[in-house]
Amino acid sequence: MGMDTRGFTLLELLIGVVIIAILAGIVYPGYTAQVKKAYRVQIVGLLTEQAQHLERFYAKNGTFIDASGVSAGDDRYRISVALNPQDFRLLATPVAGSIMDGDACGEFSLTSTGARSNPGAAPEMSRQACWGQ
Repeated sequence: MGMDTRGFTLLELLIGVVIIAILAGIVYPGYTAQVKKAYRVQIVGLLTEQAQHLERFYAKNGTFIDASGVSAGDDRYRISVALNPQDFRLLATPVAGSIMDGDACGEFSLTSTGARSNPGAAPEMSRQACWGQ
């Protein structure tokens, strides 16, 4: 009677676990970076959309004061708006505890003149890298 050997040895299982851990350590940071890049594109689009909404309001009313309907943001960014009679500033701030909390681009600021900036961005992050332009 021969011994029927099926399955894996403990050493084979440990080698498999180590290989998976190494691959995950390499792949996950790249995946996270791509996800953050996609969320940056989304917030840039939302800020641009909100700026257009405010410009339409100004065209009808001659002022930005009392403009309504500005988005509050999403699960990753909160949008605040500063309205003055002749100008505005939109500021998207990463939500604490979200994947964008502590993002290298920091906040996204868009003004009525079209000026784009990233208050709190890491020194290595350019406006082009954050805004995708």
